[in-house]
Amino acid sequence: MKYLTLTAILATMAPSVGLAQDHRFTLSDGYSYQQFDQFNAHALSGRISYDFSEFLSVEANVLTGLSGSSAISCPTGTDCSIVDPRARFRHGYGVSVAGNLPITDRFGLFARAGYAAANFKVSVGPSGDDSGLTYGVGANYFFNEEHGVRFEYNRAEMDNLGEGASWGISYVRRF
Repeated sequence: MKYLTLTAILATMAPSVGLAQDHRFTLSDGYSYQQFDQFNAHALSGRISYDFSEFLSVEANVLTGLSGSSAISCPTGTDCSIVDPRARFRHGYGVSVAGNLPITDRFGLFARAGYAAANFKVSVGPSGDDSGLTYGVGANYFFNEEHGVRFEYNRAEMDNLGEGASWGISYVRRF
């Protein structure tokens, strides 16, 4: 159901791209470092965004975990003498609304807020899906009219994983 929702959002964004030639559609791919209360993870990220105006855009992103499992603290009430407690980030996705502040034609800042979901596996304790609110800030720099780079810092308030943070860098392509 979650993937169906994300697909529906992307499908509703796609037809509007051809209707307004002054608006920008961007795709980006990159790397992000995820840091949760219990474990850390590396991920590949992909993002599609649509600028409704110079100052407002909507984004949808997907993440897939890169790293193997990382060590975690032994949960209270668990016998960790038999099992080494480990956690692994598998994948995630999210949607957000971003406010953009263009500084020059090539450089701009943004702040975003939205909703994200993540799937993780833990060797001891609960595994599965988690979701929550996200917010963050970042900057885009374009080398020319179409190619650029994005730097960002995000925070997440997940229901089960607790607070999390991520840092990312991405290649951005404008259409």
